[in-house]
Amino acid sequence: MVYVYSFGAVVGINIPSKQFNSLLSELDEYVIGDVKHTSIETLEIFQGKDKDIEIHEDKIYLPKIDDGIIYITSFVLAQSVSLNRIEQKTNILIDEIEKFLSTKGKIAKGRKSLSLAMKILKTRHEILSDIMILDKPDLAWENELYDQLYQKLSRYYELSRRYKNVTTKLDHAFEVASVLLEIHSESKANFLEWMIILLFVIEIAMTVIEKIF
Repeated sequence: MVYVYSFGAVVGINIPSKQFNSLLSELDEYVIGDVKHTSIETLEIFQGKDKDIEIHEDKIYLPKIDDGIIYITSFVLAQSVSLNRIEQKTNILIDEIEKFLSTKGKIAKGRKSLSLAMKILKTRHEILSDIMILDKPDLAWENELYDQLYQKLSRYYELSRRYKNVTTKLDHAFEVASVLLEIHSESKANFLEWMIILLFVIEIAMTVIEKIF
């Protein structure tokens, strides 16, 4: 069984690694943009004797296993993998900003700040548009056991904390880029003002020269 999610994750149930990787390669042909399979989550599901749900060391013990259990578990795994991908993108952006701030050259910085701001906006849009990254599946609203499973898995993979951490980093990064863009635009405005003043001085000088000669 395979689940493919719109927010960029694929979950396989009881599929050998080679077969799953082969499937991913086939799906890559339908993906727009670069594809990098850098995040993998593995969880073993067991039916235990207790009524309580227990999770530790990437193993989960449940009072029963059915299609709903599989669906909820797959959904949370997909959410975690997608968050991991966004965390990696965010960290790359933060590294770029740190390197950028340490470089010299006003012109280079002005151009680079615009590029960085666009990257940050794109990543923020990706998070906000993929609202399912933190959504609770409909099944969890309809069944108490499924809801308990979703809540426990969400805490185990720290979905809320990771999401908040990413959005905080992106907000800070965008503030930095916005300040740099503002400084760059102000420097351009100042340059234009000096050019106007210079042209005005030249015009006056030409007028004086014409009157003298």
